[in-house]
Amino acid sequence: MKKLLTKLTAVTSVCVIALCGAVPSVSAEDIVEVNEITISFDYTSDGGHLKEEDAELVKPVKVTPKSTIIIPEVFPSREGYCFTGWTYDGIHAYTYGDVFRSPDGNDVTLKPVWMVDGDETEYTLNYFVEIDGEVVDTEKELPDRTCFAGQIITIPLLVYSRDDAIQLGWTFDEYEFKGQEKFVMPAHDVTLTPNWKMRYKITYTVGDVDRVTGAKFMEYIQPETIDTGLQANNRFSRNGFKIVGWLCDDDNKVYAPSTPAYIMPSHDVTFTAVWEPIEYTVVFRQDKNSKNNIKIKGLTDTTITTPEATITQDGKYLSGWTDDETGDFFPVGSEYMIMGAVAGKGITLTAVWEEGTPPDTTTTQTTTITTTTETTTENPEIIWGDANEDKDVNVSDAVFIMQSLSNPDEYKLSKQGLINADVADHGDGVTAKDALIIQEIGINLIDIKDLPLYAE
Repeated sequence: MKKLLTKLTAVTSVCVIALCGAVPSVSAEDIVEVNEITISFDYTSDGGHLKEEDAELVKPVKVTPKSTIIIPEVFPSREGYCFTGWTYDGIHAYTYGDVFRSPDGNDVTLKPVWMVDGDETEYTLNYFVEIDGEVVDTEKELPDRTCFAGQIITIPLLVYSRDDAIQLGWTFDEYEFKGQEKFVMPAHDVTLTPNWKMRYKITYTVGDVDRVTGAKFMEYIQPETIDTGLQANNRFSRNGFKIVGWLCDDDNKVYAPSTPAYIMPSHDVTFTAVWEPIEYTVVFRQDKNSKNNIKIKGLTDTTITTPEATITQDGKYLSGWTDDETGDFFPVGSEYMIMGAVAGKGITLTAVWEEGTPPDTTTTQTTTITTTTETTTENPEIIWGDANEDKDVNVSDAVFIMQSLSNPDEYKLSKQGLINADVADHGDGVTAKDALIIQEIGINLIDIKDLPLYAE
């Protein structure tokens, strides 16, 4: 018996118990935050005792719920018994040098595991493996063992293969153990069987959204009932948006990105990205001096108003702004839709300065221009410049053209409006130049009777 105990106390290994994280869908009112727990050693249980100097090594320890401790090098004594290790539940065992963490994140007490000194009652530890209906001969790799009640048994690392499942350690009496974990040998024979876990698909998808760059879905294979960390918020890229969560189709809960311990169900599961618009600082660059930049904040898919100039240039006036990315022109005071940008890039518009003096926008907006209707055999309804078909030609037509160019899904020119609006370089379609020409009609720089204009 003494020879057996020497071998038992010499065995050391590391056992890490994984903790399950709380799902983020639980309300704050339901969460009781635990900042500190106590790990205690009750070596006096059943009459055990320690030397005074050893007792100092097993005083209660206060740690955070996820922290670990190293099992100390102490060996309690008890008359008529031999100490073999520590346990918190009579099943899971730990010996000197093992790493221990509270299994549920709460206070826990470790008690000694005892073997009756001189007890020669033997029990058998064996292994049973069945794959595809055939029993596997394990005798060569995992021979039967003779054990004693209270002996600490280390789970082997050896695993077997199946096409439809993966083996994650071994099990008995509904207890699951990973390789190198330990258990207390009970006072009866034990048969260890493979802890088979069926493998299922976990899919991540961007959902039914636009402006996605790169991959739109990813798939992984994950064993059932095992905790897995969810993907981070940079798994997919969408211009103008960021991932703030993952919607699970299994429980309809939203999990935070990088949730550390999601328990894989026993079936396929899909997580759909939950997107949130990014707030941009749109930069309006008036000249080469960055100090003169105008900055306006706004969320993706919202509109801001293009600003007026805050500086002056001799002999010139600010007519509008050009989007550096798309090249689209936006008159001063028009709406600019923030469509987002590629990750790492900002949104910048550059000032367009025109020769001359600025138009009297107040007069332009309140003056209705007398228009002439051109009657032709092909189309008797043409009113040059009347893009919005309100029978008048004014600055609102120019604004409507720019809106249709920047956001055609919301602002769409009709078939007649496309004809009316094509006043500059007639025949090339509706462009930002058409809007500029219509503005110049309002300040009498161009006579409406001269429309349409043709490219040379």
